[in-house]
Amino acid sequence: MNLRYLNTAEAGLTWMRRYYREQPQLNAQKVVASLMRAETVLRDNPFAGPAYEDSLRVRTYPLQGTVFSFLYTVTEDTVWIIDVHDQRGYRSAEALRHFTAELRQRMRGEG
Repeated sequence: MNLRYLNTAEAGLTWMRRYYREQPQLNAQKVVASLMRAETVLRDNPFAGPAYEDSLRVRTYPLQGTVFSFLYTVTEDTVWIIDVHDQRGYRSAEALRHFTAELRQRMRGEG
């Protein structure tokens, strides 16, 4: 299974990097390792995460040892990361609004 990041995930990745840069007491190396482990899990088992809130198509998967999780969706052969979600509730609403349009556009381009 492929795993790709939608453009909507860029803001979440940027926020996560900034958060760990501003919190030097936290181990950024462990965060990177957690992100890579989560990517591997989702490639191997795309339905590992539960549904996100009331969504039928969006799932969530925690980045262990962090306050972040992936918001993602699954198509036939690809796990699409919609956002790197701050589980404390910061800044994912906009990414969820835009992911459908971006995913549809990408699927048309690949199909």
